[in-house]
Amino acid sequence: MLIVSICFCVTAGATDTTPKKVSSGELMQIIASAQGTSDGDLAQKLNGMVLTDRLSGTRLADLTSKLPGDKSRVQLMLLADPSIFLLPPADEMPRDASPSAAAARDMLLKLVDYVNRTVRQLPNLMATRFSNGFEDQPREEWSGPYGIETRFYQPLHWVGSLKMEVTYRDRKEIEEKGVKVEKKGNGVGGLITSGEFGPILSMVLADAVKGKITWTRWEKSSDGTLAVFHYQVPHEKSHYYVKFCCIVGSFNTAGTADMQVWNERAAYHGDIVFSPADGSIRLLTVEADLAAGALVTDAGIAIEYAATDIGGRSYICPVRSVSMLQSHSAQKRDAISHPDYEGPVKTFLNDVRFSNYRRFGAETKISTNLR
Repeated sequence: MLIVSICFCVTAGATDTTPKKVSSGELMQIIASAQGTSDGDLAQKLNGMVLTDRLSGTRLADLTSKLPGDKSRVQLMLLADPSIFLLPPADEMPRDASPSAAAARDMLLKLVDYVNRTVRQLPNLMATRFSNGFEDQPREEWSGPYGIETRFYQPLHWVGSLKMEVTYRDRKEIEEKGVKVEKKGNGVGGLITSGEFGPILSMVLADAVKGKITWTRWEKSSDGTLAVFHYQVPHEKSHYYVKFCCIVGSFNTAGTADMQVWNERAAYHGDIVFSPADGSIRLLTVEADLAAGALVTDAGIAIEYAATDIGGRSYICPVRSVSMLQSHSAQKRDAISHPDYEGPVKTFLNDVRFSNYRRFGAETKISTNLR
């Protein structure tokens, strides 16, 4: 089961702006032509843009290395992360002939075998998880004691980061007690995800084969030509849950709010991008199909995988994940006897990077010196 959970954080606001739509190719040209520009000026130039196609992890890393400082790197991250759910640019989608039904079925069997082997064979490991959290602030108005009060709109902005060690042991992600956590700003207390190391792969594939899964296109990457299956999972077949913390369930006689977790199973869809040779996955996207009028209006996670050395062996492991969630941000302020969540939609985004992989536990070497 994959769970996406979230808590509220509220920040002050700025003014609204209309986003400028650019392709990933245009973004690369903008950054190339901005060499010598100050960090602040380049960040301001990137601010307010939105990508119309996916910026691959490889291109993102290349562009990040060319930026002058942290301000422009944050703005690039805000551009690249939402694009991970989009189609890649045309030059990354070769027009090779579609595989036959038999060939597509063979690729699906390799994909299933790969996921089964990955969950079984991935060693107990530890890795460093570094998360950057972002939120926006929707414009809100309400009647206050001195008239109409306003909280102005503020676009997605950094609210905090969290660095910690994550443990994968016995096919589960474990929260080890006493793990050192490095927190900056407000940390990442809102949007929280788990399951990147294996559980999410098993869940999605098990649900997808019971729903609908079809070959859809080819994609180019640094690993060669990859195949893409698109899947759709109906509500009754889904094991994907969206959790939202916390909402007002009711009010007691003293007027105190009874806070509850919103927890809903959701239908979902997405893409599986993988090597047709061995079924190894390079990108997985999961996007919830939520009911109209729901408290949470949108939720999803995308995970990039790459070959990683662990104890002298190569494994395909998560290196980056992007999670997003949108929800109604406020209870109507005149609700007294029952909650009525119809406020404006608030967006939460997390960028997570995994690094420093190593086997869990100590490695011991024994040597003998015979004379």
